[in-house]
Amino acid sequence: MLGRRDFLQRLSAALAVLGITDMTLAGWSAAYQTALAESNRCLAVLIGINAYPAGVRQADPVERSAFLQGALMDVELQRELLTSRFGVLPSNIVTLTNETATVNQILETIQGHLVAQAKPGDTVVVHFSGLGGQVQLSSGAATTGRLPTLVAVDSQLPSTASAGIQDLFEESVAQLLRGLKGVKVLTVIDAGTVAHPTLLRGNFRVRSRLVTPLGAWQAPFDTRLTEPHQPLAQLATSWPGYLLRAGLTGTPVLEGSWKGFSAGLFTYALTQQLWTSLPAQKQQWFIYNVDRKLSTWTGTHKSPQLLGKQASKKQGLPLLSGRLPQPAAHGVIKTIDMPNRTATLWLGGLPTILLPYCDLGLQLQPLPTLPQSAALPQGTLTVKTLVGLQAKAALIAPQDLSVGVPLVEIERRFPKEIVLTIALDPILERIELVDATSALAGLPYITTTAPGEKTVDCVFGKGTFIRRSVAQLTADEEASAAKQSEDVVAPSAQPGYALFNPEGSLIAGTAAEDEEAVKTAVSRLHGALRSLLAVKMLRLTVNTVASQLPLRLTLETRAPNGQLWLLEETLRSRQLASADAAKPQRLSSIARALSNLDEPTQLCLLNSGAVRLYYLIISVADNSRLSVYCPPASVADGSEPTSGTIAEASRLPARQAVTFPQLQDSAFSLQPLPTLAVFAIAATHPFTETWKAIRTPEFRPLSDQWSTVPEPLEMAQALFNDLSYASAQSADETSEDTDPLTVLRSAAWATLPL
Repeated sequence: MLGRRDFLQRLSAALAVLGITDMTLAGWSAAYQTALAESNRCLAVLIGINAYPAGVRQADPVERSAFLQGALMDVELQRELLTSRFGVLPSNIVTLTNETATVNQILETIQGHLVAQAKPGDTVVVHFSGLGGQVQLSSGAATTGRLPTLVAVDSQLPSTASAGIQDLFEESVAQLLRGLKGVKVLTVIDAGTVAHPTLLRGNFRVRSRLVTPLGAWQAPFDTRLTEPHQPLAQLATSWPGYLLRAGLTGTPVLEGSWKGFSAGLFTYALTQQLWTSLPAQKQQWFIYNVDRKLSTWTGTHKSPQLLGKQASKKQGLPLLSGRLPQPAAHGVIKTIDMPNRTATLWLGGLPTILLPYCDLGLQLQPLPTLPQSAALPQGTLTVKTLVGLQAKAALIAPQDLSVGVPLVEIERRFPKEIVLTIALDPILERIELVDATSALAGLPYITTTAPGEKTVDCVFGKGTFIRRSVAQLTADEEASAAKQSEDVVAPSAQPGYALFNPEGSLIAGTAAEDEEAVKTAVSRLHGALRSLLAVKMLRLTVNTVASQLPLRLTLETRAPNGQLWLLEETLRSRQLASADAAKPQRLSSIARALSNLDEPTQLCLLNSGAVRLYYLIISVADNSRLSVYCPPASVADGSEPTSGTIAEASRLPARQAVTFPQLQDSAFSLQPLPTLAVFAIAATHPFTETWKAIRTPEFRPLSDQWSTVPEPLEMAQALFNDLSYASAQSADETSEDTDPLTVLRSAAWATLPL
């Protein structure tokens, strides 16, 4: 491993090639040195429970097989992050999983490993993944309120023989952590609080109990712990340090399945963002990006919560306050077998959408991947197999590679035909499932599965997907859940079939008003399915961290009162930006930002590099309606611009910015729809094939405005061809149509989502 001085000297020489000043580097160095002076240690307790006894969880008899599967992976995600990204010593991390995660053992470990050992300046991390809920005490000061709890492996439900509440009260954890003085505290809870009527929510499993127990408080091992009395809202503001929770109060906390593993959505999004964050990243940026990852996976807005006494001070999260000397990364080298030129990698920061395609030959390189950085470790790693998030890779021309070297993806490969994965609502009748499977199998770009088994792009169902009878709950529980959560709903009166987001909410415009046969519904939804696949393909091109192009996309109000509202940029752009670069006035989704703005807005695309680029800007509404920005193009009077003319007109000059609309008197409308998204794509070659696919007879180009794309899937497929051609040109290769894979290289393009 490089020492701090050697690392900074080598990094300084490499960054100078891109024009990063000594002053900028000095700022990073100072932040790092300050963090080292403040703290020499990070202590952590990581808790995860998948295997709950039946007496603890009151299993849903219909969906028993869909119980928690990802809590142990959450522990592994956090442990790998802490050791490989933050340099925490493995001996400073204690894990409690399944049968060892009892109430008393958890409290004793927090007291003994954290409270008793931590010194001023240290950082402590407590993470819990498993079931959560609320309980009602039958005695004491809390008789009228519900209190948040974490369900330990021995948290038996109250019974006639034992009427005590045996859960781990969140307030008991907070009481112990308040004993830490001068210590940075970060608590992560990936568990729900509201009783949910079913263990499945769309394609995800729900991390909360099905019931709200009533019973007496049962004192744990430590007599200093007093009887809990603070409800969730009060506890959130008084929690010591920082408290990160999955989702808003009243919304379900979910876990999902990816290729070969399951994990909590919140934990996976959180750890991914920590892998790809720069040191001293502002906490509002961090939470905003975690929120965006969650929304991408679920299809709906799921805001994580940053709570605790320190949250309002906006001083930065403990793990992002300058502890990191290295840049962002997608993963890290775990082992090296130099004689056989192989290595094992941990890819905890790699975008999840790329996981199914890793074993097609995903390539990574050590960080930083900067030109003329010969003094730094060199070599290319090609993924051969992937199990969970651990990959086996072949080494190509390695130089000075060692365990712990951070990696970033530089080349991704896809099959020529990308498919849309659809889960079938298990509540459908058997004949409906058979008919749906048969009808969807007739579409060449569709594959089907059962909910909860793997990642899906949408769900095919009838009425309201989340329509499990709430009769399983008592009347009191049903009323309480309905009051606290939007998720307990009555069955929909909608008679027809529809498509739903992975989280279970209806995709706008896909429901039928009348009864229909399954095959009729599939035929009716053909256009929507093609649009969903087009959006998936757009997301497959997003490479904010990996791209070697310094590209920046902003949403601003137009002059003379110009204000910056939203910003997205590549890591390379962030490296080149000055320390005093403009920051957004606030962070939100583009839809929320637009709904709060009365002034005309504009998009701005900045190319900070030395090479001219070509752009394509696409807006997506409700995952089905795609529009493309048409630049003003010079043509003869009375004629329309050709595809080639438009492609050439979409220039992004070196070291310049282009605003949209480009003409002062042009109208440029972005509707504040709940699921609005904008993708800005830039490449080293024009999007000639893409514009040919867009320019169907039905296309109506509107100069300097948005124009609806009649065939979104054809556009997305042509976009892949253009990016593949640009990638081949960047490597001085010839793009062959006979190649069974589409190869995209990060040196050739950048895609930014807003």
